[in-house]
Amino acid sequence: MSDFDLWKLLSFFRSTPPEQTQKSNNTKNVPHKDDNVYTVKSGETLFSIAKANGVSVEDLKKANRLSGNALSVGQRLKIPAKSNAAIFTSPKNNNNSGIQMYKEISDEDIAKENARNKFVKITKSPDYVIKQGDTAGSIAEKFGVSTEAVLALNSLNEKALKVGETIKIPERRIAKNVKSIDDAAKATGFSLDYLKSLEKMEEKHNSVYTDKNGVKTIGIGHALDGKEYTKYKNAKLSDTQIYTLLAQDILDREQNIRAIIGDDAYKKMPQNVKDSVMDFVFNRGETMFENHSGFVSALKSGDYSSAIAKMNVDYSEIKFKSSGELEKYINNFENKKMFVVEKDGKTLRKYLSGLDKRRLYEISHASKIYNGKIPDEIMKSAQNVYNRGLYFMSIETDNGLIKKDAYLNVKAEYNQEASKMLNGKLKLKQ
Repeated sequence: MSDFDLWKLLSFFRSTPPEQTQKSNNTKNVPHKDDNVYTVKSGETLFSIAKANGVSVEDLKKANRLSGNALSVGQRLKIPAKSNAAIFTSPKNNNNSGIQMYKEISDEDIAKENARNKFVKITKSPDYVIKQGDTAGSIAEKFGVSTEAVLALNSLNEKALKVGETIKIPERRIAKNVKSIDDAAKATGFSLDYLKSLEKMEEKHNSVYTDKNGVKTIGIGHALDGKEYTKYKNAKLSDTQIYTLLAQDILDREQNIRAIIGDDAYKKMPQNVKDSVMDFVFNRGETMFENHSGFVSALKSGDYSSAIAKMNVDYSEIKFKSSGELEKYINNFENKKMFVVEKDGKTLRKYLSGLDKRRLYEISHASKIYNGKIPDEIMKSAQNVYNRGLYFMSIETDNGLIKKDAYLNVKAEYNQEASKMLNGKLKLKQ
């Protein structure tokens, strides 16, 4: 079921006979209130608590200043005055961290999906018969979709394509009517808070610029291939064009993420986890994400504590035509401890403190689902990421990537931001 089939699901719930609903509402599940404060028990959701108290999910969330749907056993909730707001049933998903996570069909979800219809055009393509010389990549390019999505939809791998075989083509989602970052959030379904952070981290450029890794980029982190560079090299983009390009980049990456972890697992992910997974893919790419098997498998199983702890990849990969070119590149640096050469001799891992800072953001943003009670597994990972950031920062200073007279200020800023992101729970090194 796609995001835009939500009304079909709602119609199912609305058609459920009243007597069936009454049978499933066992009286032993009704919470006992104490001065309008309720303590969450195992197996309960925002929906079940709201329903038992005759209030809406949204009113319950507002009364307790909850931004997501996460609850933990023992959590105390204020019960607001009763209202007549609509409440819908919800499937539940348990992660393996000891804290139960739930995805609800709330009024907020419905409004979000309706908003996306205004900002996203869906193009569906007919089935395609594979021809001689076709590859998954060439077919994907022909229809403007991703290779990963083509292979996932048809349960294929690149080597299994057969001439004459008929395959399905994924739907193409195209951003439209996007004029601001707020519109981009509505179009993509990702939080405005995250998109504003993304804009700050990537920086907004109206014309082509070269990033720290030598990649030609435009807008908000949009990397240009050869054809695009020719198109944009003399262009000056308006904000409308920049935010439309951002929305399209996110829509395309979302489709790839869904293809990699599976649609069902993706739909169950809490919003903050979705934001952070998107940021990881936006920053590191789909290949890095797909090859990080422990991360992907944890997301598939709903083990969000383990998944968040694995948001720790702090290197970028650079591929060279030959081992000689790779060696020549490394020799430009005095301290070579920031590099690891892969077995092929042509691929280089480059470790950077900036990537540790980015991972700390993702870990902290995703960890908001725990309402301040971050599991030890995640905090241990965050501490390691922070420590590595300081280590590579000193190496970058040796190599002139950070000016020596600026090192103490850069370190102090890193400490300040890291402490703020993890609510002062990291052990900082001065």
